[in-house]
Amino acid sequence: MPNGNLWDALHGGKILLNWPARHKIALGIAQGLEYLHHDLVTPIIHRDIKSTNILLDVNYQPKVADFGIAKVLQARGSKDSTTTVIAGTYGYLAPEYAYSSKATTKCDVYSFGVVLMELITGKKPVEAEYGENKNIINWISSKVETKEGAMDVLDKRVSESFKEEMIKVLRIAIRCTCRIPTLRPTMNKAVQFLIEI
Repeated sequence: MPNGNLWDALHGGKILLNWPARHKIALGIAQGLEYLHHDLVTPIIHRDIKSTNILLDVNYQPKVADFGIAKVLQARGSKDSTTTVIAGTYGYLAPEYAYSSKATTKCDVYSFGVVLMELITGKKPVEAEYGENKNIINWISSKVETKEGAMDVLDKRVSESFKEEMIKVLRIAIRCTCRIPTLRPTMNKAVQFLIEI
């Protein structure tokens, strides 16, 4: 793809994505996952949503890639999970998947929430500054207890004029990464939330 992947765009240092581009990328990823989860006769769980698997075309339109470990669920309504060997990438794996081996669409929602956090903060899912056995989710939750703390997690390279929008998307990311899977939104809802911003 002409603009590589989202990881390189956020962490490679060669380009700087402004907030409108980041929001467009977030919405595009959400719409791709919405299609996989809700628009197919048999839903597909990607199981490895991460910034390196989001390719960017010439217009920075995202394409969800690498379906090597994706799983097809049984016909809609009969079963909403599949037991499988744990696969995916540390920092993006939903906690319940890591200990139960049951993959659900809510696992993809969790991983999507981590990618949203990357888009908002410009930080990687796992960094030494978060502390031992901590990730971006722990780091953000320790900061957002105050409005000033929430502002501290936003990528400083993005224009101040987009801070309120970024905070709204941060709230969506926090909902997507809730430890309780049933409290996470569906991808239909996540798309709706992102469109309303």
